[in-house]
Amino acid sequence: MRKKILHSIVTSRNVMRTLLIGVLILATASIALAQDLIPAIEIQPGTSVEVGEEVYLSATGTTYPNAMLLGKARYEWDFGDGYYHRFDPAVVAITRSGIAVTHYYMKPGAFTVTLKVTVWAEFDDAGNPVGSPLAIRTTARVINVAGEAPMAGFEIQRAPFHNRLAQYLFVQIPTAYQRNETTLRVTLKGAKGSSSVLLSKSNLAAEERVFLDHKPLVQDDYVVIAELLNSGGARISGGLWRDKFSKRYSGIPKVGIDENNSFRVNGELVFPIMPFMTNTSEFDKYINQASVNAVNTEGYYTAHTPSTWVDYLNKADASGLLAIGPGRGDYPVNYAPAPANRWKFNHNLDRMADYVNAGKDSPAMFAWIWQDEPNLGGRQQKVYLPTLAAWNYVCHNLDPQHPTYNLFYGNDYSLSAGAVPSAYDYMASAPLFGGKKWMQDVLSFDIYPITYFRLHASLNFSEKGMYAAYFDGVERFRTHNKNLAPFIPAINPSNRNAGLTPEHTPEQVFFDAWANVIHGAKGIVWFQYFDPASIRWPAMKKFADQMSTLAPVVLQPAPSISVTDNANTALNRVDTMIREKDGVVYVFAARVTEPDPIDGAKYTGVEPASITVSFKVSGLTGSASAEVVDEGRVRTVTDGKFTDTFAKNAVHIYKIAGVTTATLKAPAPRNLRATKK
Repeated sequence: MRKKILHSIVTSRNVMRTLLIGVLILATASIALAQDLIPAIEIQPGTSVEVGEEVYLSATGTTYPNAMLLGKARYEWDFGDGYYHRFDPAVVAITRSGIAVTHYYMKPGAFTVTLKVTVWAEFDDAGNPVGSPLAIRTTARVINVAGEAPMAGFEIQRAPFHNRLAQYLFVQIPTAYQRNETTLRVTLKGAKGSSSVLLSKSNLAAEERVFLDHKPLVQDDYVVIAELLNSGGARISGGLWRDKFSKRYSGIPKVGIDENNSFRVNGELVFPIMPFMTNTSEFDKYINQASVNAVNTEGYYTAHTPSTWVDYLNKADASGLLAIGPGRGDYPVNYAPAPANRWKFNHNLDRMADYVNAGKDSPAMFAWIWQDEPNLGGRQQKVYLPTLAAWNYVCHNLDPQHPTYNLFYGNDYSLSAGAVPSAYDYMASAPLFGGKKWMQDVLSFDIYPITYFRLHASLNFSEKGMYAAYFDGVERFRTHNKNLAPFIPAINPSNRNAGLTPEHTPEQVFFDAWANVIHGAKGIVWFQYFDPASIRWPAMKKFADQMSTLAPVVLQPAPSISVTDNANTALNRVDTMIREKDGVVYVFAARVTEPDPIDGAKYTGVEPASITVSFKVSGLTGSASAEVVDEGRVRTVTDGKFTDTFAKNAVHIYKIAGVTTATLKAPAPRNLRATKK
């Protein structure tokens, strides 16, 4: 027994000695690995900036012995001003990481920006790191910020300056300076000495709108200055807001966005209609069968590189198509297949720059997109706005001629998400960027409300039908982004899966496209891959052929005259849009028709076969004729009133002739939304 006890003691000591040696070896290895992890911060435009100026921060220069792991690493930022981009240790829902970000400093001072890089060897199927980190290192740099902090509530809300032909600036006025002798002065100054007053006004409302026309501006660096002045003409403390931008070309950009959020290519109005991720071999089919004029996201290649993107652009150009992309490629940092798409927020901006430089001069180039649905996914997958802003920064810096584009998972904007803007919306973006809101060039989302997705929690509400919930989501998406950017929805023209019933009908697909236009769409993406055999080609072609004629009308601003009707409730709903061009009034009307109930659907309304709707167009007197476009019939309009009958999913477009421009008031400067929600 004693020998056994002594043997156990000796054995235990040996085991302990082995464990201690192992721990020392692991600790030494970890120290070596940590020492070899060298984080780096690149700063543009430099370490000396102004209050409110966009600052680009990139960690793509970070090095590590196993470079593959850098693509899966966590990059967290402390900007030194009380704002962070990080995985919050206390709030599990805050899961922000990105190899590059942009930030605004909204007060003067010297701020230490700190980058923390954490590397793990392994991740589980959900993208969560397994075990202890291999290495954690930080680095820091100081940014000096000059200028004056604006007072709370005083700001300019606006779309990006990039690729704008013209835009409205919406100046927010604090309550204490409204409706009194305070003056708002907005000035545009150029580095070459130009200066013009865009607005000088007292008796201020809560929001003042200022028009900025980019077209006549010469190539220069500019600053928009908004000031609040007292009755003596002196600037009030904190009453200063400055927005800097550069125009790095003469004339207008190849792809421009006007004050109505309509696209113009070389100055000409364009309504892009594009299938998603189409192979080059399919271009002719989509042109012939669906009359598309653009494509979105590079199709299938053995590998995706800048060379394949150039090939895609060349073939699109040869077919007379515009292209948004690349949308897929080898720009994830040292990407190897990783669980749960963790690599999304670590796209290598240096490699993305290779794509931009390779494709920016192509005649087919329309807009840049890098990652589909960046808001989709769980804790380890989402790409938040500061990283998307970094992608945009690189695109704009290298290519001022083309805008950037993001397509979001749209179900996040349904009623189930509530009325509060999300972290991806302009109106909620300030806490992510240091206190200043950030906006994208072009906005897009996808909700597929027919068949399978009818039962999705985001659309299946007892009090609303599927389409009613969908168009609420459209309006919420646009409103949460202040309608500052063009909106392009993705529409499914085929069944969700083969064999599902009821199937998409051609009438639903045609209605879906026009109803989105009525609700503000400036382009359409066809997502056709659920069941290609059931693609409703004739409906797609009919819509595109009509749009090829009507785009110059659709893309006009909303006139001051309006259209109203008596079809505003479930089972009796028609949504409308009104436009005026060359003295002719156009009324676009689509019947919102809920599909017949299916098992599991909470909304059980059954639509009547047809409804009769009465319309009233304000500002019209006397008798006129309303041609129903492409239907070979006419409606009589008396003092702006007329009626018509709508079958299920019907879309009618009325062209009211015999009206002169003298009858109409000047058009409103901005199309805020469709006539009805």
